[in-house]
Amino acid sequence: LETSDDNYNEAPSAEDWKKVEAACNYLKLLYDSAHSIMAAANPTSNLFFHEAWKLQLELSNATGHEDPVFSSIAKDMHERFDKYWKDCNLVLAIAVVMDPRFKMKLVEFSYSKIYGVEAAKYVKVVDDAVHELYKEYVAQPLPLTPAYVEQGEGNNAPASENSTQTTAPSTGDGLVDFDMYLSEIATSQPTKSELEQYLDESLTPRIQEFDILNWWKLNTLKFPTLSKMARDILAIPMSMVSSGNSIFSAGTGTRMLDDYRSSLRPEIVEALFCAKDWLQYSPATPEAPSTALVKVDAP
Repeated sequence: LETSDDNYNEAPSAEDWKKVEAACNYLKLLYDSAHSIMAAANPTSNLFFHEAWKLQLELSNATGHEDPVFSSIAKDMHERFDKYWKDCNLVLAIAVVMDPRFKMKLVEFSYSKIYGVEAAKYVKVVDDAVHELYKEYVAQPLPLTPAYVEQGEGNNAPASENSTQTTAPSTGDGLVDFDMYLSEIATSQPTKSELEQYLDESLTPRIQEFDILNWWKLNTLKFPTLSKMARDILAIPMSMVSSGNSIFSAGTGTRMLDDYRSSLRPEIVEALFCAKDWLQYSPATPEAPSTALVKVDAP
């Protein structure tokens, strides 16, 4: 160390090595989580909840470690990570609810581990947020699907064709009152919303190569409103930093996303994205102007 470090004074003590060991153990948690997310070619927002809640639980438990060195490092890391957890855990939880393999069940399980007896209070916050967001999507008009378009075109058929295909219902079977009874039952019984139907259905089996976006695409006709909501939620970018670069690294010389940069307006962030792309992918040498002669006929 003396030959490679100008600030070397003495060999690391046993206490120093304990601190290094503790730091490496906790940093490995962060590394493994980042590696799991970055391993996906196009990570959707539902993937982040799995890693975030496990980190929150591990760091929270580590703060009570009997070794003061371990607990001191864990407290510092937990204090920093807890800030992001409090800011982002709701949107992360909503995203994982849109995963048919987990829905609200993983939220209930993970919150029981993190919050203990107070878990029900936090689960209710997520459940209320999902239902409130769904109501906003219900209020929006849905685009016509091909099936609906075909039905609409069929309704525009000439009246003569409809008259030949439609026959008056038979009233000689004595079941008119029965039909009215069925109609009254159908109107009196509340129908479940798409969200309630989705949450009540059994969980989709977990497979390794599960394409969540394709699942929602295949279930668009069954859940037209909920599929639109899921598509928007799953498309939310959970990180402004890629696996090997930062959008702010060009021109700033840093990979740290401090409080100032994280508070920038969306217009400024968009400008930074565009400027970086233009500078990175602009041609090295401008194209020389053409010197070819152009023949122009006089009027």
